[in-house]
Amino acid sequence: MGDPGNAFAPVPVIDPDAFEDFEGLRETTLAVFTDAKVNTLLREFVDFVYTVCLEYSKYWPREPEGSFKHQTRAALADLRHLQGYVAMLAQQHVDAALEDDEERLSVVCGRLAPRLAKIGDALERELGPREEA
Repeated sequence: MGDPGNAFAPVPVIDPDAFEDFEGLRETTLAVFTDAKVNTLLREFVDFVYTVCLEYSKYWPREPEGSFKHQTRAALADLRHLQGYVAMLAQQHVDAALEDDEERLSVVCGRLAPRLAKIGDALERELGPREEA
């Protein structure tokens, strides 16, 4: 068990209009770090790394498809991760002993995972095959 003297780090509620305030590690990864000090340290470190990367990016090779398609493919990759994560949560009502409210959430996740798949499929179709350099 963790140190009871350490503060707990809740998962933030992210306003989609402020998504840039949450660049870096996925929240599904950061949720593992429940110690508030460690969680904050990771967020601050990754924010620093992200800022340095943006400043240095002028020296990196150009994306063969252009920046916009490259960023859209990155968003699709994050969406596919979320799709898989939500599908895993959906399976928990079968594989794990859950409280009633957790079981209800698991069932909801089961209904939502296919919707995420449809969104990803639509975006993937619009992107088309990856253009090679």
